[in-house]
Amino acid sequence: MFIEQAKSNEIPKGAIRLTKDEVYEYMTDLIKKWPNSMEIWALKHGNPILSSAVVITNTLILNYYRQRLKLRNYGRFTLFLPVVVIPSIFSLLFQNSITTRSIVLLEDCPTCIYTQSMFIQMGTGLVYPLMGAIGGTYMFAVKMDTINFKSNGSQMIKELTTHVMKNSRPFYNRLTVFVIGHLLLSYTITHYQIKNFEFLRFKMMEQQKEEIESFEKSKQMRNKQLSN
Repeated sequence: MFIEQAKSNEIPKGAIRLTKDEVYEYMTDLIKKWPNSMEIWALKHGNPILSSAVVITNTLILNYYRQRLKLRNYGRFTLFLPVVVIPSIFSLLFQNSITTRSIVLLEDCPTCIYTQSMFIQMGTGLVYPLMGAIGGTYMFAVKMDTINFKSNGSQMIKELTTHVMKNSRPFYNRLTVFVIGHLLLSYTITHYQIKNFEFLRFKMMEQQKEEIESFEKSKQMRNKQLSN
């Protein structure tokens, strides 16, 4: 079955009308059941790859601040869940429901789709984990007395900010690498997802032509039999 967008006055007779949700469900099922995974590898495995990249960078970010604040094994699972696991799940969900959906339904321009993917990747793979790791590790460090703030009130906020910046400075180079890596990876995966979808549409069009030709041939054969 070939799916095409059209205005109500352009829909040919006999065509089946589908909602966007039905189209997305059909295409998602088609992608899952596609026999040759390598032909559409980005559509099938691209988003899990992006989610895995989130797990890697978020783990490195969390471990860095844990080591700097000498937390050892204290609160390891408690911090790992919100800083590493949850963002990776959200990365997969957002990429599927926003980026892949936009590609399949032809809702946005390629530039918009690239931008969506990059924002999701940066948000779940850098911005959120940085905030979560810093907030969580410093909270546990205060409880464990591995750091002590001498000031109170607004002065404590300034002291905390200075302490965070001082601890983060050696990590800046790696953060830059993470930023570049996430941007390049999300751009590359999204690029190949768009290419894979174009390939998929081409194959569906070919299949439709073959079905039409087969139907026409069988129709001609029946007509010949009837005439004889």
